[in-house]
Amino acid sequence: MSEGQQKSIFVTGAAGGMGRAVAQRFAAAGWFVGLYDLDAQGLAATAALLPAGQYVSGELDVTSEPAFAQAAEAFGARTAGRCDVLFNNAGIAPGGSFGDMPLAQLEQIVRINVIGVIIGTRALLPLLKETPGALCISTSSSVAIYGHAGRAVYSASKAAVKNLTEALDLEFEPLGIRTADVLPGCIDTPMLRGALAASNGGVFHESMLEHLPKDGPYRLIEVSAIADAVWQAYADPGANSGPLHWYVPRELEAIEAMSPAEARQETRRFLFRE
Repeated sequence: MSEGQQKSIFVTGAAGGMGRAVAQRFAAAGWFVGLYDLDAQGLAATAALLPAGQYVSGELDVTSEPAFAQAAEAFGARTAGRCDVLFNNAGIAPGGSFGDMPLAQLEQIVRINVIGVIIGTRALLPLLKETPGALCISTSSSVAIYGHAGRAVYSASKAAVKNLTEALDLEFEPLGIRTADVLPGCIDTPMLRGALAASNGGVFHESMLEHLPKDGPYRLIEVSAIADAVWQAYADPGANSGPLHWYVPRELEAIEAMSPAEARQETRRFLFRE
């Protein structure tokens, strides 16, 4: 099978966590994978897990339009100008008191989590247009359902991604491009472990995971569940026929259907263990 005949996926935030899991899932199915991240060491570690010759890898600042254009060009050169799936996954999630976090840090959250998705989608749009049944899927979050205290701007950024997905679903329909997002809850990733460490003076212990919910919508989930959701989002047949929002776990969708007061209380229970 030549590279031009392979299905292909472009993954941002591929240096670890959900991006790495998705890259592995699609590579295992024979797809050609584009691995992109700012973390060169993490990218190398992800690449080492994939079959030789089945990927292209490059450092990428998703907030740089010229850099993204170069990455898209390099990817397209290896895939005969096509892209079956764009996975806009790169993101950051620093937390803290809204009034105490530096404005520069809050702006960076928006730049990476929102503007990065916008730039990436625009950069890959020509390749998506050339690929029948192409899917543009982005990482939103459960915090887009109801905002989380201590993650105010992060919550806002992921709500923006969710709304952008809905808007592009309508706009891209005539182009034959599907759109979707994945809304993870509590996923066991380096980002989650880093957040737990930050709340403990920078030190992480495995025992910290034991304090997370064992059941319900905010229970701890393995990262492979995200890879499965992205795979299923593509596998749903027909343009614009599948679900738009992929909740991981599915119980999160019930929060979406709650009244604001009920959703607020469910969120409080998770955040403050009430």
